[in-house]
Amino acid sequence: MLRKRMISWQPLIAIGVTMFIVGCPTITTPPDDPCAGVDCTDGETCVDGVCVAAPVDTTDPVEFTNADGIKGGALYDKFYDTPDFDKNTDDAAQIMAFGDFFRCKQCHAWDHLGNMASYIDRAPKTTRPNVTAINLAEHAMDESAQELFDAIKTGNGGRRSVSADLSTYDPADPTTTAVGDQMPNFGEILTDAQIWDLVKYLKEDFLDTTQLYDIDITGTYPDGTRTFSNIGKDGDPVNGDALYAAKCAGCHGADGLLILFDNGELSIGSFARTKPYELSHKSKFGQPGSAMGPQGINTIEDMKDLFAALVDSTNFPDPAPAP
Repeated sequence: MLRKRMISWQPLIAIGVTMFIVGCPTITTPPDDPCAGVDCTDGETCVDGVCVAAPVDTTDPVEFTNADGIKGGALYDKFYDTPDFDKNTDDAAQIMAFGDFFRCKQCHAWDHLGNMASYIDRAPKTTRPNVTAINLAEHAMDESAQELFDAIKTGNGGRRSVSADLSTYDPADPTTTAVGDQMPNFGEILTDAQIWDLVKYLKEDFLDTTQLYDIDITGTYPDGTRTFSNIGKDGDPVNGDALYAAKCAGCHGADGLLILFDNGELSIGSFARTKPYELSHKSKFGQPGSAMGPQGINTIEDMKDLFAALVDSTNFPDPAPAP
């Protein structure tokens, strides 16, 4: 005898309702885009309906990362006496004939403070231009590596061509100073790699001379005067003597009298006491065109120690007066 199976539909209905509830996503209306229709200018981006400055990529170019700031320091001094400069060209002959019109240190000074500090009395001559009022130390820190590279290579204003006539330069004649006092077009002179070395020096290897000595300024350029004091500041003269013995005495002698400067007027001791701004540069980066290369005195602490030793006029005396 056949039996009828009774089927309960209630569980099936429950399952169907559950599937309907779980399987159907909630549909929401997306909010309006607050930046829709907002037209920002170059260098800006829209945030919540407002144009703001676009994020700046602060990553240093790989060329800057790989550059050599020690080479850059030598280039800043006298690039045309560095090993990589080709002297066998017409441009090289012009540059070497009018050297100070092309040297970075002539216009910006060894301390990067232009005509406001150590070079406040370095007046122009027919053989050298005016010293600029630009504070290069501050400028180099304010600009990115790429901005400095671009400024050195091409600049934002006029640049003096290598071929410009400098033979008639006269500090009293504005028509000649307008050309002679211009920054050279280093894009014609230096390779990109050399310019990156300069940038590396400016941003990372330059020694801040305000940490090395105090300077008292009177008057204004080009007739001002400057006096140095507290040379070496809080440096350790004992360590300075050891640095001198290891890195300098072999050529300059134990008392610094073997090699004299400025036509025999300065020993290394008197050089440190009268021109600390220049000696600090040469002690780190060397003397281009000579046997003196970089000495490895690379930190401001070591330089302060060295100068704290050199200011001792008993250990490092002035040269004997000429007969």
